[in-house]
Amino acid sequence: MARYLIGNSNDTWNFYQAYYACSPGDILELKENFHLILEDGFFEIDKDLTLEGHVNFEDNTNYYTNKIVGRLNIKNKANVNINSLWLESNNKFDNILNIKDSSTVFLNKVIIDRTDLIKLDSNQEKYPEVYVSENSSLNFENVSTFDKGDFYSKLYAKNSNIEINNSDLCLSLSFDYSNVSINKSCIKKYYTNAINAKHSDLKINNSTVNGGDTQKRYPCLYIYNTNINSNNNLFIQKNYPSCLFLNENSYLISNDDIVSSVDINSSRAFISKLTVNEIFCINQKSLAIVEDSFNLKGENNEKIDLLVQDNSILKTYEISLNRYFVPNIRINGSSTLLTEYLSINGEYYYDDENSPIKIERSDDSYYKVGLIENDNLDEEFLYDEIDDDENISSNENELSPYDKLNKLVGLNSVKNEINKMIRMVEFNNKRIQMGFLPEENSLHSVFLGNPGTGKTTVARLIGEILFEYKALYNKEEFIFIEASESDLISSNVGQTAEQTYKLLEKAKGGILFIDEAYTLNKGDSSVNFGQEAINTILKYMEDHRSEIMIIFAGYTKEMEEFLDTNPGLNSRVANKFVFEDYSSDEIVQIGESILIEKQYVIEDRNYYEKNVKFAYEQSIDKSNARWIRNFNEKLLKVFATRVIESESTDLSTLTNEDIDQVFNIGKYKNYDGKDEDAYNKLQNLIGIDQVKRQVDEFISMAELNKKRRDSGQKIQNFTLHSLFLGNPGTGKTTVARILGNLLYQKSIIKENKFIEVSRSDLVAGYIGQTAIKTRAVLKSALGGILFIDEAYSLSQGSDNDFGNEAIDEILKFMEDYRESIVIIFAGYSKEMKEFLSLNSGLQSRVPNKFYFEDYTVDELVKIGLSSLDKFAYKVDEGLYYQVVENNYNKSNDHSNGRWIRNFNEKLIRIMSQRISNTNEDDVNTITIEDLEQIKE
Repeated sequence: MARYLIGNSNDTWNFYQAYYACSPGDILELKENFHLILEDGFFEIDKDLTLEGHVNFEDNTNYYTNKIVGRLNIKNKANVNINSLWLESNNKFDNILNIKDSSTVFLNKVIIDRTDLIKLDSNQEKYPEVYVSENSSLNFENVSTFDKGDFYSKLYAKNSNIEINNSDLCLSLSFDYSNVSINKSCIKKYYTNAINAKHSDLKINNSTVNGGDTQKRYPCLYIYNTNINSNNNLFIQKNYPSCLFLNENSYLISNDDIVSSVDINSSRAFISKLTVNEIFCINQKSLAIVEDSFNLKGENNEKIDLLVQDNSILKTYEISLNRYFVPNIRINGSSTLLTEYLSINGEYYYDDENSPIKIERSDDSYYKVGLIENDNLDEEFLYDEIDDDENISSNENELSPYDKLNKLVGLNSVKNEINKMIRMVEFNNKRIQMGFLPEENSLHSVFLGNPGTGKTTVARLIGEILFEYKALYNKEEFIFIEASESDLISSNVGQTAEQTYKLLEKAKGGILFIDEAYTLNKGDSSVNFGQEAINTILKYMEDHRSEIMIIFAGYTKEMEEFLDTNPGLNSRVANKFVFEDYSSDEIVQIGESILIEKQYVIEDRNYYEKNVKFAYEQSIDKSNARWIRNFNEKLLKVFATRVIESESTDLSTLTNEDIDQVFNIGKYKNYDGKDEDAYNKLQNLIGIDQVKRQVDEFISMAELNKKRRDSGQKIQNFTLHSLFLGNPGTGKTTVARILGNLLYQKSIIKENKFIEVSRSDLVAGYIGQTAIKTRAVLKSALGGILFIDEAYSLSQGSDNDFGNEAIDEILKFMEDYRESIVIIFAGYSKEMKEFLSLNSGLQSRVPNKFYFEDYTVDELVKIGLSSLDKFAYKVDEGLYYQVVENNYNKSNDHSNGRWIRNFNEKLIRIMSQRISNTNEDDVNTITIEDLEQIKE
């Protein structure tokens, strides 16, 4: 990483020369007191680098010695750090920072300042100081801007990730379809919204937000179709009823906040320890649950304290009022208010009849003061009012197809490709309007992605978007035909072409979506009707190239092979959309949105997030959105069972206990209620002390990970693949079985599964069959342990040995499913050492070595006596020890545990022969005579 000193003296670099000379990751440092004025007023950065200036700290003040004047365009996935700099622009018709193309920018100790300004209400075109788009990321740390009064100043982000920490911003923050985190910061902007968030996820912690415009009716925080998680914040906008304004299916989680006023419309809120200085309003089929004290200060003498109206519900533990007002509370429009306690100036009233608190209620509304859990209120009245055909989420139907697409979680690369397609359509429309010929624009596409990544959903949305832009051949009717192999292929000779052609004609003018298109490839079939369908499609695409859009969809690997074997198809499909797997964070986001859409409230979102993320990351079945849909269905079944069995009236709140039951948390202490705890079973084994210590290390690491996960920290997955090295009879298989139980009981592996195999289970006798046989065994062990005994037998020193094919398959599987299976390779120490020396790839993937030492005579005697005691045999232990020691020392067979088992079996046979000959009644005692007879 090189450092370039930028300045205007002979011993410094020219900025432009330094930029073109530097490598990705290098640092461009501005010499102290040097100001960089960008030529042409802007500069484009398209590679990773750091821009660095100097800040002098004197008299508790930061003095910036370096400025960059002009616009910085950051693009092409560049990763840029900007430290200790003053960024300035004197052009009111330009940005200071423009970030796009999936770029990442980190600002630390930076001033952002525009000197030429436009009034907010001016008709002139306005450019935000900071513009972020196209799946980019921006991180502020100790960033400041200046209060420009009623002049326009804004940070705008779309389809991006924003994090703001320890900053002081006098900007309007505006977000569309973005993920935003604000921590320990002060946001202030009057005359407009301080924060405007639409279709986004917003987290605010330990911050102050101050602004809005009371006369123009701009809320301080305008939240539209957005999830907002607010913790320990202060939101200020005096003498206005909507400081925090939630609208159109927004979802608020608030903890320990102080707000001037709250206005909830067609949204939901889950609140804890909220203080409202002026008024709290809940309107338009909204639901709010306040789990503890709800403090209404009543500081606005022109407004009541609490308004519940328009088929809304407010449920709270305690309403704490601080003044007498007529009325304090108003409930109307078929709404409901439930509270267990009602107080004013610290004096509690447990029923509404004796309360001096003024409550105004319409005849069609309901309220109650008292224990809610015993309330016999008709549940249909409470909950079905917000669950009809015009429910809270009805705005989904009003969203444009483009908005619906952007609302989908993740899929950023797909969205970017769709935007490019739309831009091309817009470009052609403009050329046509101006009398130019349009560019040829093929719409045929291929969708590549794993199950549950949204291919079918996106296909329909693309069609609707293109139809709106009049890019499809049929401008009057939207046509979308979904087809699979069975719709295209006929089992009758000569019928496939006709059947396929009819379907193409049906989709003409619109879109034909062919799901799992790779199934048309029947290359190894004696009768290839699939190729007949493909040939028909190819000819139709050529003859009607502008009259139909065909989307070929399927799993990534299979579709790539399908396209490779059909070059004519590959050349005709111009657009490739890669649907990446969802991250665990995105899985959580999808899960929460599904529950919110169904009007459920998650009691503890952090608990839901933590457990769902962990379960998905550990899951074998990573089927993306299908996985989280299946999980939520299980969760709602558990919730429904609990509600019915407990006769609860709360039909919306999902608890931590519900989540625990789905994941069966706690089952690992004793998974079937019968088997001995695996850890105790291991400790009770005789000898193998070193192995026990290594297992303890495994468990300690697992427990550390669990504690870190429970506290919300990242965990480091450790490799469990192991070598068990030792002579015969040292307990390798026994310990492996116990280890499997133990890892399952400790929640380290997902299934209590132990598959034991040897060479014959993995290796076949014909070319190409070994990989198939081995893969089947490996898949059967997913989620548990695969124990390969005498693993060295897989490699017999010959290049033609099929065992090498098995090893190659195992290596690939270990890489592809590293967190979903534990493979134990067991064998004799010497042979295993030679085996590993021939397979370096295997050696590097198996870091854990367990050495099973030979048993001492003392340990063999303990094993033998323990075995006899299990069956209630009695023996002279001293004499038994002498005989075992004598025989073992004289024996050529030092097979450890196997030897002592064979010794005991022989001893019991001698005993049984004696009893049979003498007809004795004592069938438990092994005599001295028996021991003398076995002694060698």
